Amino acid sequence: MIDSPRLIQSTPNASWLPEGGTAEVWAGAELEVPEPAVIVRLLLLREGGQELFCVRTEKGFDLPTLFLGGDGGWRSVAYGIGELTTRYLGHIAPVKCVGFVRNVVREADAAYRLPVPFAHVPVFTPTEPYAGWADLKGEGVWIGVADAPVLLSQRHWWPIARVRLASRPG
Repeated sequence: MIDSPRLIQSTPNASWLPEGGTAEVWAGAELEVPEPAVIVRLLLLREGGQELFCVRTEKGFDLPTLFLGGDGGWRSVAYGIGELTTRYLGHIAPVKCVGFVRNVVREADAAYRLPVPFAHVPVFTPTEPYAGWADLKGEGVWIGVADAPVLLSQRHWWPIARVRLASRPG
């Protein structure tokens, strides 16, 4: 059942956006996928929601991520999430949107190449429990709930993950 999104964080005048831009973080149990989506992320939890899967990047740990823009234009969210679930779970898996980051930008500058006034980065999680965590396909690391705030709090998607971790039993 589609849920209403809740605004859980807002960063006015976000330093990574053009002047006056705001980054909003929205969360819910199952949300409509916002458009336009420019990046998709996959939130994988295990151990009753006590660990989340991250990949190492030059900027630190991140959720599995796929940028939807390319030489041929913008790819669909379905394409992106299919690529991510195949890469990390070994097959296309059913997912639900549990949150998104929304860039609110009135006017792009030379460095900002995303749609205006809105650009969304939805975060998805599998709808069904996954039994093959030991066989996870992509390289990465499981981060426990105790270490996650220190390692991940600077990531734009962290508030969404924090809500999901807090809502899990265990």
